[in-house]
Amino acid sequence: MRALLPSLLALLAGGISIWEFPSALTPFTATLGLTLLLILLSGSSTRQSAWLAFLFGLSHFTLGFSWLLTSLQQFGGIAPPLALLMLVALSALMALYPAMFGALLPTLAPRPHLLPLAAPALWVLCEWLRTHLFTGFSWNLLGYGWNNWENILQIADLGGIYLLSWLMLLPAALFASLWLRRPPLQRIASETAALLLLLLLLSGYGHWRLADSATLNNSAQAAIRVAIVQGNIPQQLKWATSQQQETLERYLRMSLEIPRPVDLVVWPETAMSFFFRAKPDYLQRIAQTSQQIQAPILTGAPSIDRTGEEEPWRYFNSMLLLDESGSLEQRYDKHHLVPFGEFIPFRHLVPATFQKFTEGTEDFSSGPGPVALPWHKGDIGPLICYEAIFPDEVRTLAATGVKWLVNITNDGWFGESAKPQHLAMVRLRAIENRLPMIRAANTGISAVIDQWGRELGRIAANQTDSLVVTVPAGSANSFYTRFGGWWLALWLLLLLLAYLRKNAE
Repeated sequence: MRALLPSLLALLAGGISIWEFPSALTPFTATLGLTLLLILLSGSSTRQSAWLAFLFGLSHFTLGFSWLLTSLQQFGGIAPPLALLMLVALSALMALYPAMFGALLPTLAPRPHLLPLAAPALWVLCEWLRTHLFTGFSWNLLGYGWNNWENILQIADLGGIYLLSWLMLLPAALFASLWLRRPPLQRIASETAALLLLLLLLSGYGHWRLADSATLNNSAQAAIRVAIVQGNIPQQLKWATSQQQETLERYLRMSLEIPRPVDLVVWPETAMSFFFRAKPDYLQRIAQTSQQIQAPILTGAPSIDRTGEEEPWRYFNSMLLLDESGSLEQRYDKHHLVPFGEFIPFRHLVPATFQKFTEGTEDFSSGPGPVALPWHKGDIGPLICYEAIFPDEVRTLAATGVKWLVNITNDGWFGESAKPQHLAMVRLRAIENRLPMIRAANTGISAVIDQWGRELGRIAANQTDSLVVTVPAGSANSFYTRFGGWWLALWLLLLLLAYLRKNAE
């Protein structure tokens, strides 16, 4: 039993670190779980350290991704035992990143006093790899645990979500170091005071930024009045052909009931679950509604195209800006697709009978990348569904000069715990780039968030409602937007310093 104890504690630590993520208590629970992990890794061999960190990640991700069971069982038609096995398999794959952390930490920080220098930087580097490798899956990076700490969140305009993750690891590394070293009480007090001073300074920076925000928002010249329509169409009915007209009527009716004037109306991802080219009468209805409310309608819908008569048709998950002309020219195609949800990786190697979990037999094609959607009042930064969880891609989009980020999504596929997690990630993109975020979700949570991360309005989950908010334009001139790519060099430099210091001792 004693031999199993470290493994059981590693599993426990992973669960504690993701408990009710993200909430006001997350910085404390995450610190507790991470401190326990770092203590367990101390003095372990490379292999044992990697194994314990893998178990931590397995528990952490299985609980954090548990909302996927709803997708797999209710909408994928997969039996509960197999769905659970698939969830654990995905979690095991993601746990390879903590395992990498565990494998490298003994080399970079073989002695406890090096933990505060090496552990936070190494964890952030592993998170960066998780965001980029094999299409990436950056759900629930640890920095999102600061979601309820508004002042601390403001440092995201300096270093993005990765700086917040570093700050989440730093207290754990310090406490683990103190536990392992058992220094004199005076030393414990001085190092703890230094940590509290750093947190106080960062909180002070956030307070200063928030205090400055009122002046900047009041002086905004390019504010627009935006309406969000949350149709709340049940996922079981959303793609039914018999439901298409009723869905259209609901969105048209709710849009016509919006208090006017408005500059833009936003509908969720695939709010229209049909091809407009195949339904010209439906497109004309939307154009007439746009004329009546005197505002364009930004909506999600599938699109179909081909480059020539002999070429195969290609399918896209699109965002279209529709006005009274009924033109389909103003269109953005999602470029970062969900593996197995929107396309099958290595399709040419997979049997044709193996289909994606979402509706339709055909795979979606990728759009051209993070590109702006032109609009005469200011360019829009389009983000469809989970594209908003990739910080570097959104930073690239923000750098094109867009005035607003717009995230349309359909979180009706997932369990309820996914909705606040997804919203927390979307909120960080607004703060990182100092751009307002307009978010329309089929079943919620829809919200408008200003460039300081504050909600200007919200429609709760599973509600059929609309929302009208005045949204100032952003400038996308944050330090992170301009220089965010250089932070990776800083994390690598900290790891190099830890390695050099180890060798010098």
